[in-house]
Amino acid sequence: MASLGAILLLCLNLLGCCDAPEFVPPASSLEAPQVRVTKLTDGFSFGVKMALLDDGRILLTEKETGYGRLVNAASELQDQPVADVAVNYASERGLLGIAAHPEFARTGYVYIAYVASTTAADTNTKEDVSDIRIARFRLTDTTAESPPRTILSLPARPGPYHNGGSLRFGPDGKLYVSLGELNRHANIKSQLTGNPRGKILRYNDDGTIPPDNPLGPHNPVFIYGIRNCFGFAFDPAGRSVLVSDNGPKGNDRLSQARPGDNLGWPLIWGGVDRWYERLAAWWIGRRFRPPLWDSLQVHAVPTAVQVLPNDLYGPNLTGRVLQFALDHTTRNTVVDLGTFLEGLPNLVDMQLDADGRLYLLTIQALYRVDPLTDAARRD
Repeated sequence: MASLGAILLLCLNLLGCCDAPEFVPPASSLEAPQVRVTKLTDGFSFGVKMALLDDGRILLTEKETGYGRLVNAASELQDQPVADVAVNYASERGLLGIAAHPEFARTGYVYIAYVASTTAADTNTKEDVSDIRIARFRLTDTTAESPPRTILSLPARPGPYHNGGSLRFGPDGKLYVSLGELNRHANIKSQLTGNPRGKILRYNDDGTIPPDNPLGPHNPVFIYGIRNCFGFAFDPAGRSVLVSDNGPKGNDRLSQARPGDNLGWPLIWGGVDRWYERLAAWWIGRRFRPPLWDSLQVHAVPTAVQVLPNDLYGPNLTGRVLQFALDHTTRNTVVDLGTFLEGLPNLVDMQLDADGRLYLLTIQALYRVDPLTDAARRD
């Protein structure tokens, strides 16, 4: 994870585009948004991901305790966890993603992704690992109405690196799961469409496979050729997925992918720069999707990505992409970069509420980012 970093403003407009993104003048020509960052709460242990509920409550995961924590509408962290699972938290393992059902008000369902321990207790060894589980439980006001029930079992070996573990519900109401390639170095299984490793997977809300998946009715693979995706987001029009992918000490990248696309790993590390990457791109063919942004030699450690859905933060920012990275002094080949916020410690997640307001989660604290009103700017 990154120690200090910035949120990059990628000047790519994902609204109103069809087959090609709309390119705009360099970021320096855009007025920097003026914002106030407010710490809402802290006191949790090694936060990883969060889910915003429509009633103002926020759920978050703790990597090493296996706790799902609840922050109430008054921004108070509740003492008792709403979920507790036995995790293996060696290296990048642990309790990872969390997502609320799109009809949460009706179902009360919350989904979590975690690397399960082979014991009834949390463990920190490479060996005591069972699988990566996607589980769901029903949440009431302040407690879980039911214990987490596993709806999916995914491989966790060899590990303990590159588990992925991000969960999102798409505009289509389907559950999307990122699974890394589970190796510290390159593994060709990211390219094998019959293997879930190195993929974004698409499921129904009960863990079954939708019949309209791009690679067939019995295949959960939605996007493949991924190394380790800590975060992804859907464009507001619902036509593509923004995939944040960690490279091997550089070549971190952000890609805009359509159903069935191949992002190239491990045959292509970042942009198609080397002769063998050009050959691999030709071999992959029309399914290959090159990155929008590539950190090149800089180890940027991207962990989260979002698309601003409206003009809450400024009239020129609707549809712009926010990408967290450790170092923003990187060359880019397709889009221009600006800086939205700087000096963020250990940022692991970004989420937007129903109004388009940005929330930030670090491993230590939860923040809200509010646009300054005209009166506040004058003060």
